[in-house]
Amino acid sequence: MEDLVLSVPLQDAAFVETLALRMGWTMRRRRSSIERFINSCPKAQQITDEEIQAEINAYRKGL
Repeated sequence: MEDLVLSVPLQDAAFVETLALRMGWTMRRRRSSIERFINSCPKAQQITDEEIQAEINAYRKGL
């Protein structure tokens, strides 16, 4: 299965949805894909503020 991004005019969206259903394809809107990605991200902080600052300082020293 290949994921594609297809931009269509709003007035043609219903036709494309009907075509997708008849062809047995799955279709979702970009917004729902982004929301699903955000919801799948970990909620707990994985890194402390001190660790973030240490990473920033190490990067700045390397410049």
